[in-house]
Amino acid sequence: MRSLSRAVVVVALSVITIVGSVTTTASAAPTVAPATVLGSISDGPGSFSVYRTVDSGKQATAVDDDACNAYFGFPRRFTVLQRLDARLYTFANSATTGFLTDPTRSDVGPIYVCGTLGLDGQSIYEQYSRATAPGIGPLTMSGPCGLTPYIAEGRGGADCVQRINPNANGVTGGVASSNSVTNPIRLPGGTTGSLWTFYTTGTPRAPVNAPTAPQAPDTGSVKYSVGREVDSISAGTKAGCPGGVRTTTIHAISVDAATGAIAGEPSATSAADATICYQKVGLPDFGATLTISIRGIALTTTNGGHCRQSALPGTASRQQTCGFALPANYGRGLTGGLVTLNGVVPPNDPAGSVNSAVWTISVLGSIKPAF
Repeated sequence: MRSLSRAVVVVALSVITIVGSVTTTASAAPTVAPATVLGSISDGPGSFSVYRTVDSGKQATAVDDDACNAYFGFPRRFTVLQRLDARLYTFANSATTGFLTDPTRSDVGPIYVCGTLGLDGQSIYEQYSRATAPGIGPLTMSGPCGLTPYIAEGRGGADCVQRINPNANGVTGGVASSNSVTNPIRLPGGTTGSLWTFYTTGTPRAPVNAPTAPQAPDTGSVKYSVGREVDSISAGTKAGCPGGVRTTTIHAISVDAATGAIAGEPSATSAADATICYQKVGLPDFGATLTISIRGIALTTTNGGHCRQSALPGTASRQQTCGFALPANYGRGLTGGLVTLNGVVPPNDPAGSVNSAVWTISVLGSIKPAF
């Protein structure tokens, strides 16, 4: 009996130990993604470049138009609604709020965009683009766009997601995303322009020419901010967020004046706080809700949007892009805007972070950001 009692005690203690261990593991708090910790911010398997683009006001070249026609083919080439010749610019921005202080500091290359209505059930609008980016080389890319009307501005917003094709300079793939204000018929008060984020994989080697002084293009009432994620946490699923919840702060970044590549670590100061509630991942896209507090304009808002995920060649990770429309707040002088992000996530966790995603914010109207 004594041996039996001792055995019972040993078994009981073992069970308590196991239960305690399981309980401790289950209750472990979510942790910050290592790629988003200041001092060790990571681009993941690729690299980022960010450019402000503005309509050049010139007619597109025959070479660019021919490439657009070849991409869309017959008969869709006859339905192309936009053929835009534009320029890539590097910029200067506030280290505190991320808002651009000199949006078109240096002209570093050309970009051409054309588009028409989507007919494949994947989007309502499809774009094809060609660009020559310093240090990266000639690029072709294409993909869908989400559209948002800015009624008070007589313009529209577009968040486009384009797959980057491999090139002869060492690019193996990637995704370009845009935060755009469109003015296709060139109404007064600001030309078509964007803030583009290029995420390229591979080891590109291409010439970097000396940037040239811009011709002071009219960018209208749009103000842009750019930053990247710091202290991003995948907080797990909850009611209403079956795809998970991501919380993060967004810190301003700067870009190299000659190449547009992100230069160094983000600022130590938080420019915004954000939470994304993801729906289940689906194709071609899936829903998400963003709550964001933007310090540069003292605005907190919650609004719905959409995300897309695609394979990232050579990895199990997924490229994720999201777009969220900012609702108008006429009392504050805000007539509209967009928030976009471009990052890499684990294969089964849209709220996770393999790298520190780049976020862009556009605001339109008389609202004045702090710098």
